[in-house]
Amino acid sequence: MLKRGYIILIAGASLFVVGIALTVVYGIGMASTLLDETTVLDTVEIEPSESVNHTLEIDTIDRPVSVALHMESDVDSNIDTSNQSPSERPTVEQLVVSPDGLVINKNQLSEHTQSDLLTTFKPETEGIYTLTLSNLGTERVTVRSLFGFLPISGEDGRVNLDAIMGVAAGGIIFIIGAITLIAGTIIAIIDRKRSRNTTRHTFDWGR
Repeated sequence: MLKRGYIILIAGASLFVVGIALTVVYGIGMASTLLDETTVLDTVEIEPSESVNHTLEIDTIDRPVSVALHMESDVDSNIDTSNQSPSERPTVEQLVVSPDGLVINKNQLSEHTQSDLLTTFKPETEGIYTLTLSNLGTERVTVRSLFGFLPISGEDGRVNLDAIMGVAAGGIIFIIGAITLIAGTIIAIIDRKRSRNTTRHTFDWGR
């Protein structure tokens, strides 16, 4: 008959494996969505008065499209830009143009007000959508961005918890399994020591 320590070890190992499996399966699904349906724009440098365009083909209007931006500039962070005019501050204008040529999403990023942005919009028609990033300032800026379907992004920019429940559940089960393995190991060691002590006392009593 298995002792309690070994039973706990088996249960912990099972939870550990299940947690890893859930995390991998759901994680691969999220990564696949990002790779297949999202345009990743990493470290795009935009000179003053210039623009960068990127397109995304949308074949479904059932899900919201997300735009995530982070802006950096060459301006010294110690310099106070609050008294500068809007055209002098590091500023990026973001536009999304529909296949019909209409601007359906517009925002501005500025190091003085907001250098990070996450916005969503619901496409009305299928086709090619264009993301335009324009440098309205007088200094070169660097923009990191995502444009497309984000698994964790729901309507109105809210986090879609359903998309990450599998990964979260896998992570929680993984942690519980790891803790159970540690507890099982400790209990198995304690039981083994007790068993040795009991055997020793029995042997001494027999003598």
